Amino acid sequence: MEERSGFQVGVDAPFHYEEQVAIFMAPFVAALVAAGVKMGDDVLDVACGTGFATRAASNATGPSGSVIGSDLNPSMLAMARSVEEDTPTTIDWHEASALDLPFSDHRFGSVSCQQGIQFFPDVAAGLREMARVLQPGGVLSASVWAPIEQSPFFATEAEMLIDRCGSDPDVSLSAFPVGGELVVRNWFESAGLRSVTIELVEAVVSLPPVSEYVPRHLKALPWSAGYFELSEHDQQIALADLTSRLSEFESGDGIDVPFRSYLATATV
Repeated sequence: MEERSGFQVGVDAPFHYEEQVAIFMAPFVAALVAAGVKMGDDVLDVACGTGFATRAASNATGPSGSVIGSDLNPSMLAMARSVEEDTPTTIDWHEASALDLPFSDHRFGSVSCQQGIQFFPDVAAGLREMARVLQPGGVLSASVWAPIEQSPFFATEAEMLIDRCGSDPDVSLSAFPVGGELVVRNWFESAGLRSVTIELVEAVVSLPPVSEYVPRHLKALPWSAGYFELSEHDQQIALADLTSRLSEFESGDGIDVPFRSYLATATV
């Protein structure tokens, strides 16, 4: 069985992921955890990356609960383990495929996945596996980006990578499933999860100036190598164009730009 996800990063990228992606991910992590985790839950965060949602889940479940973060990528887990934890529970980190979770049936009261299921090689199989380890009445929650045109920063950055840096559109747009809410609902229903609720969550996020933030953000992405292969002159031209196209969102020293994501929840 193919177990590699569509989002795999190298040794250095997890540091930049932890530092840069956290800026715009925070409101969606908060919504994900609020929807699925209650005090005292035993929680599993699947495809946890560097642990944004895992640490938030620990704060939500409190000292009477327990939290495990699992991910297939050892570099992401190494970064997760290195982050100083100010959480009420000790988090356990496990290297594991979402398609073959090394946990017993009905172990957890809450299972979550923050911006990960769209990268599973078999989404329905991954959701079935997440449901398998849930207790009866437990909540499965997942966040998935809405269509890219609904998040202007992502849309303009992706267009830059495709048009100026030779990035493969299928790869650069892989975080944004074609079909939007309908395809997310179909994933859950194909996994046998019929009572799924899908909410569109919107947050306006303050980012640093485009010319400063974008190069740092691109270092966190596995499909951005083409940008760093450009000459410094061409990089500056690309950033200037990106700055111009996002000028309507300028505020103070940076930009205030909307991001939109689906929050899907199902009770098993």
